[in-house]
Amino acid sequence: MKKISVIIPIYNRLEHLRGSFICLLNQTVQPYELIISDDGSTEKVMDYIGDLIEKASFKIKYIYQEDKGFRKTRALNNAVRNAEGDILVFCDQDLIFPNDHLETIKKRLKKNEFLNFRPQHTTEDERNKILETLNKIFKYENILKTINNDLKLSELKILKKDRNRRWIYNLKLNKRGVKLVGMSYALFKENYIKINGYNEEFIGWGYEDDDFGNRLYAAKITGREMKDNEISLHLWHPVDASKKASLNEEIYTLERKKALSYKNTTCKYGYSESLDKDEVKIEIIKIF
Repeated sequence: MKKISVIIPIYNRLEHLRGSFICLLNQTVQPYELIISDDGSTEKVMDYIGDLIEKASFKIKYIYQEDKGFRKTRALNNAVRNAEGDILVFCDQDLIFPNDHLETIKKRLKKNEFLNFRPQHTTEDERNKILETLNKIFKYENILKTINNDLKLSELKILKKDRNRRWIYNLKLNKRGVKLVGMSYALFKENYIKINGYNEEFIGWGYEDDDFGNRLYAAKITGREMKDNEISLHLWHPVDASKKASLNEEIYTLERKKALSYKNTTCKYGYSESLDKDEVKIEIIKIF
């Protein structure tokens, strides 16, 4: 039986994490474990999900690293180093997903591929309504009533573009097919390890997911577009001023050239060895 580790990287805005946690509680296929990997939040996780812990039928781990700026790559590698599952499911903390999300992944995921989902962006008003609805009796159809129906059409259009990219790649007309989008995807842990995970030299926001995806393709681990029975949603939040430009463009350009010429699938600082040496704290919140 394949075990699923759900990995959620966080940094404050933990009311959104509560929403994702509620979605996990209502999955038709439950995960083996949830790993919350914190990039130095000042907010306390248990203040937002403490009342829900007893409802969980899965193990819960909390991993914390000090806030030294945006270090998502290290936070993700921290999580995978402590993951016990065969399948890794990555979700941003501000995702809302239907009840069959993990079931879809477990049924469809194959070795040497990643499944890429396309959550749609909500407005501030929709976000507020969704969070209010989540804290009542959970029914995903009630959440769908709060959003604009155009989002469903938008999802289908993007998935069609992804499918076309996959076909073009399969015809060997491009070196990369479906682009990996970091907010929502899944792959086998062995495939993550094969390319040594995320490159921790990507410090600060930008290009870290693209680099990871490029190296997956270089290692012949290819992408496939995927959707659940219903649409997934990305909760609105203000745009962080630090994310308007990235300092990682130079390193990305260099690494992309090597990866897409199939000369490089791995990275020096990743899953096997962390770049930074500050302490990583690990807490088991629940054993199931």
